[in-house]
Amino acid sequence: MKNNSWLYGEDVSPPDIPQEIVEARLELLKTHLAKLLDHSYHIRDNVRVAGVLKAIDFWQSINTKEV
Repeated sequence: MKNNSWLYGEDVSPPDIPQEIVEARLELLKTHLAKLLDHSYHIRDNVRVAGVLKAIDFWQSINTKEV
């Protein structure tokens, strides 16, 4: 992920996303992941599983500060 100064410019600090929004999205993603994983490895949509895992990682780190 690109850091904030790379994306927004030097000396700019974009506002954090409210934690309740982050938690709501994570809850939805984790619920969906559980449904996807409830199928046999051979018949589930593993590309979708990987996408959901990537989204979970993104939302878990959304408000972390990178220098």
